[in-house]
Amino acid sequence: MLVFASGIYTIKFFSGRIEFPSDFKLVIQRLLFPFLFFLLIPALVSLIYSLFTIVCSISDGFIFYLVITFPSVVVGSALGLFTFAYFKKFRIIFFILITISIVSIAVVEFYFNPQVYFFNPVFGYFPGTIYDEGIKVSTKLILYRLLNLMFFVSLFFFILKYLKEGELRLKKQIFLITIIIAGLFIFLSPQLGFSTTNKVLQQKLKKHFETEHFLIYYSPHIPDQLAKKITLDHEYYFSRLKKFFELTPKHKIISYVFYSNGKKGMLFGSANADVAKPWLNQIYISSESYGQTLKHELAHVFTAGFGTGIFKVAEGLNPALIEGAAVAADPLYDDNTIHFMAAMAYQNKYKINIEQLFTGLNFFSRVSSLSYIYAGSFSKFLIDRYGIRKFEKFYSTLNFQGVYSLPVNGIVNEYYKFLDSIPAENNADKANYYFGRQTIFQKVCPRYTAERLKAAAGYYRKKNYKNAEKIFREILNTTNNYSALYGLSSVLERTGRTGEAARLLKDSIYKYKNTAYYYNLELRLADIEAENSNYNSADSIYKKITAQNPDRALSNLALLRLVLLKDTVQIQKYLTGTDSTKFMILKNIDRKKIVCCSIPVLINLSEILNKNYNDLLPLQDKYFKVTDYESSYAMYKLSQYMMNHLDFIHARETAALSLRYHGDENFSEILKANFDKADWFYYNAADIILKLISR
Repeated sequence: MLVFASGIYTIKFFSGRIEFPSDFKLVIQRLLFPFLFFLLIPALVSLIYSLFTIVCSISDGFIFYLVITFPSVVVGSALGLFTFAYFKKFRIIFFILITISIVSIAVVEFYFNPQVYFFNPVFGYFPGTIYDEGIKVSTKLILYRLLNLMFFVSLFFFILKYLKEGELRLKKQIFLITIIIAGLFIFLSPQLGFSTTNKVLQQKLKKHFETEHFLIYYSPHIPDQLAKKITLDHEYYFSRLKKFFELTPKHKIISYVFYSNGKKGMLFGSANADVAKPWLNQIYISSESYGQTLKHELAHVFTAGFGTGIFKVAEGLNPALIEGAAVAADPLYDDNTIHFMAAMAYQNKYKINIEQLFTGLNFFSRVSSLSYIYAGSFSKFLIDRYGIRKFEKFYSTLNFQGVYSLPVNGIVNEYYKFLDSIPAENNADKANYYFGRQTIFQKVCPRYTAERLKAAAGYYRKKNYKNAEKIFREILNTTNNYSALYGLSSVLERTGRTGEAARLLKDSIYKYKNTAYYYNLELRLADIEAENSNYNSADSIYKKITAQNPDRALSNLALLRLVLLKDTVQIQKYLTGTDSTKFMILKNIDRKKIVCCSIPVLINLSEILNKNYNDLLPLQDKYFKVTDYESSYAMYKLSQYMMNHLDFIHARETAALSLRYHGDENFSEILKANFDKADWFYYNAADIILKLISR
């Protein structure tokens, strides 16, 4: 807006003069006041708004203002003066067209390049099409804006010089030099780090595998075993998606696998989310998160086969259909089926109007997990009941009535009845755990808070507990941030103030009732109570968590604590010990007799500590019957661990054993999917790996 305001004002300023002022200083003086007025508007709006709401960091906001907002007036005025000098008529129209052309560079980059972030003279910096709170003014952004200022200030004064002297040769030289510099900057942008091309990504992700259906570029920091497992997962999910969508992509899919979310953020622009670009036939994932996202992102590429428009997605860029199709194709959500998750939400106060969800941008007005789950569940309901072909037609036309020949509300009511038929009503705590979160529009000072939390975490890792505590308390004075509360309790624990930590949690936990954070805080409080030798209190909280059963992993942790609590010396050592200490305590327990709830934790610790696979191999040889949920869950996690280590013979056997438990229909679907994967790996993995080695 400031670019347009300052540019149009500049055109009007010079257009209204019969003679051009001979004194540069006089021109600047006459333009200075209105430009300062333009700059003051956003600052005043922000300050007035803060007076009536919550004051975020003034200094942090000022840095953004200085780097993003301030140069906008310089850019706008230079473009305005350029338009005035080179066009005799329709100057404002030409100025708008030039400005839009510069903005459209970002659109071109988004369409043809992998990146989702953009540097642009008009708006400075756009952090990405995926919401990410952890954005700060980087050195790269400061450098970019300095280059902007140097270029546009120079352009402004050279054009002033031409307007003063009226020399035609100078006018042509300015135009030619401007075009050359702008073109050269765009060309060098990938080398300077202001854009990311496929060539740049392939240079950074130096290693690659080629399979029947994929070109996979991956970071050299990813271990070979993990790279092979990721490659196998690509081919496995391809086989399942091909069957689900009843189509095959025409070309090999290009997959970029980053070492970490942080590295992905630097190169690609989206640190906290994996992404697909269906029109480019590409996906971008991280080795840290691919297990949860790979099939989903591949599903987006498959939908390009019936997508529409230049982006090959749902008609009207409908987000509920775009994401609904991918979730329907990958219908497992954190060890639950997508229909169970939707039924649990529907039967426990988290209802959504399906018609509204699939209209416009309403998808983004809800907690993201809720929108994804309902969109995916309803899409899968349509596919299961009416077939994939009708859904594909609906996806590409957005004409529900024309495709299904039934009123929307009629099918929606059928869907609601279907959700009611799924036994999920006694899961209020689980529903709160998954859906009791704020939307992005409800968060207080999200970017500043995220940056301060990152700083506090850095101090905590360096054992600078004083500074970490200061920041955590500062955040809690402004907002009830869960991470700050958890971090402060950890600081108090580390500095020997466990009594104060317990009081802090007891005084604060009620604020998080019926939210996703309540249950983690319960476990945290129980652990601190155990450290303070308040074993009865700890015991009652652990039992409460297992009864609430908000999440499989969290409930398993509480169950393990109850086992450890039988020996008070042992639980003290476990809770206060390092990861290595925890690992040895659990291994010693399992040497005597397998404790099922310890196995998922042992597996997690072995991965954190980078233990050799043989360290847990004896667990395979210890026979224990699958008679209940705990033993089945242990076998399920163990089979996944074996697959990750390419031991597909044992993985298949263990996955088959986990199927002996039939007490939970929702979990049974997860177990079946796990066995299906282990079975496919057993028969196909060796051949695929052999071909990889031979390349």
